[in-house]
Amino acid sequence: MDGRTRVANAIARRPLDRIPRYDSFWEDTLTAWRAQGMPADADPDEFFDWDMRMMHIDASMRQDQRVLESDGTFIVYKDRAGYTVRKMIGKSRALDWLDHVTKDKETWRELRRGFAFDPKASARLDVKSYFAHMDAYPTWTEAKAQFDRLRATGKAIAFAVYGPWEATWRHRGYTQLLMDLAMDPDWVVEMATAQSDLVIACLQHSIDAGMKPDALFLIDDLACTRGLLFSPDSWRQIFKPVYAQYGDFLHAHGMGFWLHCCGNCTALIPDLIQCGLDVLQPLQAQAGMVITQLKRDFGRDLTLWGNIDVTKLSGPEAECEAEVRDKILAAKTGGGYMYHSDHSIPPEVTFDRYQRIMELVDRYGGY
Repeated sequence: MDGRTRVANAIARRPLDRIPRYDSFWEDTLTAWRAQGMPADADPDEFFDWDMRMMHIDASMRQDQRVLESDGTFIVYKDRAGYTVRKMIGKSRALDWLDHVTKDKETWRELRRGFAFDPKASARLDVKSYFAHMDAYPTWTEAKAQFDRLRATGKAIAFAVYGPWEATWRHRGYTQLLMDLAMDPDWVVEMATAQSDLVIACLQHSIDAGMKPDALFLIDDLACTRGLLFSPDSWRQIFKPVYAQYGDFLHAHGMGFWLHCCGNCTALIPDLIQCGLDVLQPLQAQAGMVITQLKRDFGRDLTLWGNIDVTKLSGPEAECEAEVRDKILAAKTGGGYMYHSDHSIPPEVTFDRYQRIMELVDRYGGY
């Protein structure tokens, strides 16, 4: 069974040989692993034989992107998405957000032009992540060649992109956008819709050019460890129509709707299902997401992807195996489950340990 079939069957609750597998890593994890024996030129997608591949949509306003300074430890750069940030070089750590371009409605009226889709411009699609994407984007012809290479692997292909909350606070500012939700929700709707319209235009252009992905993978962190970042009613008023638009478009074109949402978003899961969501990831265990409860309450309507606690994976070996075994055995019953850590693998998990984890995933994830 190839990866594309395996993912499709897991979501559709059809027979499987094993659960699908995919994972994410901190930047410094791969650096550490190469010093621990992982081949220096190894692509994690190929090395671990993931069942899916990612391409990334650039749904930014295409601001001028450039490095402002670098001291060898930190880099400060302006991003095409509309923010200036200070980041540790080669490490996945908290970012220091320094500036955002949307200061007020007057600047927004000028900036929103950047969300217009121009098929003659460079592609808004690449195999490289949109995050810290310093290189020029390929042409659409080059992007099609990338897509064809991924399709030839037999893996599922998802197009990843920021969701309406994530994309909007990046150019407006996190705190300021939270205030806008309360003080000027109509403006938030306008900003969020401008970005989602661009995403759908990119998807339509890709489909027309022979690049239809198996799913759209929306990256939208709506919660923290204590619950939602804002009230469910605010999300329903402002963002739910955007999610419903995605669900309608994707399902009309035979594509899946997947969501990455950090934190505990349980309060929104019924709404997300109403919007057509097919897959939810990463189900952070440290935020109180419990796979057995999620399976019981939502497993008939939603494929669950993740929940393997990374703090357990770097602990005692018996605890690590119990984490993988118990959760996979509970979650895989009846289909509708795919392996992923409950966020991304930190460098505290050694290369040898992770290879052992993959053996456990295959052992307990088999049918």
